[in-house]
Amino acid sequence: MIEIPGYRLLRQLGRGGMATVYLAVQESVDREVALKIMSPALLADPNFGERFLREAKIAARLHHRHVVGIHDVGRAGDYHYIAMEYLGGGPVLAKDGSTREPAFALRVIREIAGALGYAQEKGFVHRDVKPDNILLRDDGSAALTDFGIARALDSTLRMTKTGAVVGTPHYMSPEQARGKPVDGRSDLYALGVVLYEMLVGRVPYQADDSLAIGIMHITQPVPVLPDGIGALQPLIGRLLAKQPEDRFQTGQEVAAAIVEIERRLESGGLPELHALQPMTASRHQTPLPESFGAAEPAPAAASGAAERAEPSLGRIDQIVAALDGDAIRAERSPAPSGRTPRPGTPRGGLLAIGAIAVLAIGAVFAWSNQDRLRALLPRTEFNDTLSRAQRALEAGNLTGKQGESARELFLAARAQDPDNDVARRGLDAVGRQLLGRAEAALKAGDLVGAREALNDARELLGGGAEVERLDASLKQGESRGDEVGEWLASARSALDAGRITGSGGAAELYQRVLAGDKDNALALAGLQKVADALAAQARSALAAKDVTTAAARSDDIARILPAYAGLPDLLGQIAQAREAERVALEETVTRAEAQLRAGRVSGSEDAALELFRAVQKLDPANARAKAGLRKVAQAFVVQANAAIDDSNAGVADKWLTQASELAPDLPDLRASRANLRELRERLAIGAERSAPTPAQIEQVRRLVAEAGTAAAAGNLIVPPGDSAYDKYRAALAIDGNDREALAGIARLPARAKELFAQALTDGAPQRAHALLDSVRQIAPDDAAVPSMTEKLVNAFLDQADARIGEGRREDAVRALSTARGLAPGNPRLAPLEARAQALAAKP
Repeated sequence: MIEIPGYRLLRQLGRGGMATVYLAVQESVDREVALKIMSPALLADPNFGERFLREAKIAARLHHRHVVGIHDVGRAGDYHYIAMEYLGGGPVLAKDGSTREPAFALRVIREIAGALGYAQEKGFVHRDVKPDNILLRDDGSAALTDFGIARALDSTLRMTKTGAVVGTPHYMSPEQARGKPVDGRSDLYALGVVLYEMLVGRVPYQADDSLAIGIMHITQPVPVLPDGIGALQPLIGRLLAKQPEDRFQTGQEVAAAIVEIERRLESGGLPELHALQPMTASRHQTPLPESFGAAEPAPAAASGAAERAEPSLGRIDQIVAALDGDAIRAERSPAPSGRTPRPGTPRGGLLAIGAIAVLAIGAVFAWSNQDRLRALLPRTEFNDTLSRAQRALEAGNLTGKQGESARELFLAARAQDPDNDVARRGLDAVGRQLLGRAEAALKAGDLVGAREALNDARELLGGGAEVERLDASLKQGESRGDEVGEWLASARSALDAGRITGSGGAAELYQRVLAGDKDNALALAGLQKVADALAAQARSALAAKDVTTAAARSDDIARILPAYAGLPDLLGQIAQAREAERVALEETVTRAEAQLRAGRVSGSEDAALELFRAVQKLDPANARAKAGLRKVAQAFVVQANAAIDDSNAGVADKWLTQASELAPDLPDLRASRANLRELRERLAIGAERSAPTPAQIEQVRRLVAEAGTAAAAGNLIVPPGDSAYDKYRAALAIDGNDREALAGIARLPARAKELFAQALTDGAPQRAHALLDSVRQIAPDDAAVPSMTEKLVNAFLDQADARIGEGRREDAVRALSTARGLAPGNPRLAPLEARAQALAAKP
């Protein structure tokens, strides 16, 4: 029985590949806890124990209502353990896969999104959000568990066909499926999958193997919710967006969006969800925002003196502006119906008293606001000046000395009232328009006019960033005249020296002149010479079959002198060259694909790897070359797996390294790397195991003898199980250090070459072909493979030549087909194929 000091185990709650969870009592505080105890079998690797405790301590740093609390972490003897909050409600999804009501699902997702947002702020990514890791408390609230615990040993993991441990992919984000770095947005994608599963009763993507599911996460569209819950489609769509930047960026954003949906449900919106789940409206509903169709609050109706509003004094300008009209309306309006004065009321006396009170209050008010009221008195002359100034401004009459310009009139108005806002704003508008005139004059090359307008603007605006910027530009323009001659001389020197483009080149210098004087004849003629020189460079590049450089020079011409007369013809030549290059690339990539299908993956210039790389060098975006290199990487992984099966860790590592360079995101790489680690562990264990028993030694001797017999008979790799190669491997599986078995398997390539040469001498190229394949399988890096291939190709071509002479067309075609598969670029192929075709035309 397991004993953890300080804890009393009650019963087992669950078991996984990494740990077992018990319901226990923490005796020091008499508290029920979930006690997670790591399997002692994992102590063989000390990394697991350190990882278990380290990641548990990280989880303990997350203090959040919806993250399972960690009470204690430690080790007792051979047992690492974590004491955490016990949640009696179980996982969020039932084992029978039944769906959850929308209101419940939304609340759970909102709570977990808040937990993920909190963890994201702390710098942590869960990486394994799924229903089994979302537990319910007795009160129904949800909490996230297993934060930071590695998925590699989680109970939901399984073994693939190759024996590699991988995680269940149903909740992986597209970037996680690709093996790319992930952040908190990946957790939000997984949370979207959980929401979909809670609503629909199944995960959105289903297939027979993990690779297919991962591809579906990457390529398939966001799933559509069934009728009845389609109102939640925008939420699902944003959670399951393929690109992280298109999703919610934080858990808080998810929670906020769900809060709005819940408020909408409370107010009676989304009736289709109400039909699924009857909801009790809150007695104190929060008003909905406009984005969810909330009505504006209705104004409160008056209800007599009990709800009388406190009086308030309006703005003084509003009161004064309304005095005349309101007073007149008050005098002329009859009393409201039902409000006639009561008989016997001393109305005249009351009115007199009221008038005196109003006059007294008005006097006090007028005295305290006399400056404000004075500004409201009619000022005919002043207003006329402002009106004329505004008309002058609108007419563009900004400055002058006749007293009718906007500048003069606004200045006159300001002299009458220095604090008048209208005059101040008018002078500012005049200054701004003068700045615009100065800018336009500068662009037109009118430096005198620009300086005059700028000085006037400075006087009105008193400086500022725009004034200083324009002043700097104007000073530069004023000093530009002296520089133009120097620029022209430097441009001529640069053109003579072949410095055409780039900083300090002839093109830049001529363009600098034209920027200030667009009609400068010397600069225009210089640009024509620049274009001529660039066209000459482009034609030289085309002659050298360097289409990229030629296109770059044509782009330079189009940028510097778009109207260059020779540009259309040059572009036509480049287009033809590109088409020829495209055809050549297509032929190369087709040959590379044929080599890949024939199994000639690498090792020579005509192998698939080198051909694909040659295409990609000329056309980095070529889709077929990219796909081909990815297939080459897959082939390398296959070679690595074969080496792992042969217990050859060094060769496997070499193949996996090459595959990683070509396609680092290849899904099978991780599995093969894991298998390689296991192989090295087995080899290390095997190196330390005891010597073979006498019976095993006798079995090894027998297998080595049988292997020698098979090799002498030419049965090198076939038949399977009885070939020399398999017999030697069986012997080495018993005793990996047996010298005779090691020497025998090392002699097999030489024996295959010997039999290959004999087959060619006997005129049996098909037998030689099988022996070449034996060498490739046993020793794929053997330096003799290319020369053997060439000899075999010539043997098949000689055979085809002979069959054509004998009139045996079908035999000739078969031999030519084999030769083409081995060396599609052999110069003898085309003539022989033409002769074979001619045989078909004969009667």
